[in-house]
Amino acid sequence: MSLPRVVLGIVPTQSDYLVPQSNFCMFDRKKVLVETITAELTITQPRELALYEKTFRTLADQAAIGKAARGLVRKSIEARCEKSEKHDA
Repeated sequence: MSLPRVVLGIVPTQSDYLVPQSNFCMFDRKKVLVETITAELTITQPRELALYEKTFRTLADQAAIGKAARGLVRKSIEARCEKSEKHDA
């Protein structure tokens, strides 16, 4: 990836669930946005931000990056192509 401040990590599907699964975005350790089906929550309380930061670190530790992430994506694409070929046959 050519963006020096961006790291793309993929948590493999076979990973253990070490933290609750939810969708959130962190911004400079001052704000977290959580999207739910009915609302968007803005988290700014320091003790809550600390929990999201801990969750992020746990997920980052589980994530595959670089060659390992590309391998997971390649494997997923190949599996999808095989499934499509079987469906077309």
